[in-house]
Amino acid sequence: MAGGNAIRGTRVGAGPMGESERGESAPRRRVSYWCANGHESRPSFAVDAEEPESWDCPRCGLPAGKN
Repeated sequence: MAGGNAIRGTRVGAGPMGESERGESAPRRRVSYWCANGHESRPSFAVDAEEPESWDCPRCGLPAGKN
């Protein structure tokens, strides 16, 4: 029996959206951060953004530095 809900199973904003609707993405660069356990994380930042000195390791949660 149909419930009459045409958008069932979708989320707001989940529709197909191409570059023409979003705009172009900014040029990005990846920066390596290392935690005390030796895990590397490589978040990406916009080329013109200031990168933080530390980043929380996604694997163990320890602070990671760029060295």
